[in-house]
Amino acid sequence: MRTILIVSTENRAGKSLLALSLGLTLREGGILFSYMKPISSKVSYATGEPLDRDAGTIREILGLEDDLKDIAPVALEGPFLQEAIESGDHGFRKRIVEAFTRLTAGRRVALVEGRRYLGLGIGAGLSDLDLSELLDTDLLILTSYDGEEAIDRILCALRLLEGGPNILGVVLTEVAMESQFEQVRDVFVPFLADRGTEVLGIIPYERRLHWVSVEEIAERLGGKVLTDVPLDLPVENFLVGAMTPEAALRSFRRTPDLGVITGGDRVDLQEAALTVPSLRCLILTGNLRPPRRIIDRANEQGIPIILVGQHTLAAAELCQELPGRSRLRAGERLNEAIELVRKNVDLELILEKAEDR
Repeated sequence: MRTILIVSTENRAGKSLLALSLGLTLREGGILFSYMKPISSKVSYATGEPLDRDAGTIREILGLEDDLKDIAPVALEGPFLQEAIESGDHGFRKRIVEAFTRLTAGRRVALVEGRRYLGLGIGAGLSDLDLSELLDTDLLILTSYDGEEAIDRILCALRLLEGGPNILGVVLTEVAMESQFEQVRDVFVPFLADRGTEVLGIIPYERRLHWVSVEEIAERLGGKVLTDVPLDLPVENFLVGAMTPEAALRSFRRTPDLGVITGGDRVDLQEAALTVPSLRCLILTGNLRPPRRIIDRANEQGIPIILVGQHTLAAAELCQELPGRSRLRAGERLNEAIELVRKNVDLELILEKAEDR
């Protein structure tokens, strides 16, 4: 069996998306495979127990019948994380191995998604390096390309992994094709090749794929939805309303797919924002409810209002992180993202390079 552990040098580099794309390639080729995310750090308790929703989405799209508790056996967050740091393994490794054994019975390929970033969990003996040794995997490394820093992160990863697992190669993500592609092709790719590491894919940055739904905003901020309208509108940009309505309008009108963050007492800015066609939601801070007329008008226009407890700058900071943290959801955007990966990553070569064990 061939086992590929997908790791990244930083958080949110696209491991789940790459695993999903590889899984679709395997499914189309009629190859029996399994997918596993041994350790989850972001889970939902909607059913009363920790469940990894991204892993569940991948399971559904790939048509896997394996138990989600085997696919994502360890929710290492909150008190579990504290215990692991203070006291070491609490049967987590055993649970992972047992789940992996069940998942891979009769399969030819196993796709394993690593932790948030390479090196996380070293103190508790639950890092990607530990998982690779535990499950006897090859490694595929992802990094978000941001120039020289990306080169340094890859070299640090190679140094960390020296003498360890077989490294299949590197996939670069978020590459600005207009300004960065030539540097990557002419400098970075041969630089890594000279060090024995092949670049197996260069995924371009596509701004249109970096948006977040209103529902995810409300969830992330722990907000209360004051309106009775759908929460599936896409928000690509956030602006803070803290100036005069006239000045704010100039910025609002220039910004597509807009989420406006302002104090719940800034009724003048709320009214101004509701005149802008590109408005997708209002995020009102300080737990200050707006007048009823604002809520009624937003309902009429189909614009969600989210009331949050944070002050305006804190809410803005959380919102700015969201487009890169958006969870996997079946639909047009995910299909586009998968197609982008499949066009720009040599998935067949990755599978060919993996060693049979």
